[in-house]
Amino acid sequence: MNRFLGAVALAAALCSGGAAHAGLITFDNPGVIDIDNNTGIATYGEAGFVISGSATSFLPLDGAMVGGFDTTPFMLSLLGGGGFGLQSLDIAAYDLGFGPGTLALVGLLGGMQVASLSVDLANPGSVVFDSSWANLTSVSFSASGGFALDNISSVPEPGSFALAGAGLLLIGVARRRRR
Repeated sequence: MNRFLGAVALAAALCSGGAAHAGLITFDNPGVIDIDNNTGIATYGEAGFVISGSATSFLPLDGAMVGGFDTTPFMLSLLGGGGFGLQSLDIAAYDLGFGPGTLALVGLLGGMQVASLSVDLANPGSVVFDSSWANLTSVSFSASGGFALDNISSVPEPGSFALAGAGLLLIGVARRRRR
């Protein structure tokens, strides 16, 4: 009976972390970009994520997010905060009249860089990210040329710490009962 109750408690703990649902940002039906007139910061939300940065740094256009108008980076983060993993995205050069350039992507966890990638915009395509792009709080995009992003695939991270805490609690209770 004790093993059964333990199994039920473990299953409940594992379910309490919530499911991770993939978000696909396609920019096919772009919504409104909110611009704060006092700060000049623009925000755009889609699929549970938010893109924010200088109002001159990005624009949803032609079914893609276009950037590179200046060197100011813009950020992708989970709406409401939290961790997520970047899985893949499509990158294309976007002609702004001064040639292709380089796109710099930086993965951040709590403001600290944990991953980075530089993409030559003369050779655009799809990028699939490895495990170093998991458990991020934001991704920064900046470029020395015009670029377009599409089909950004991200997965919110489940409550890993809540799951680990629940597991440790169950182990502690089990040990105490044995004594």
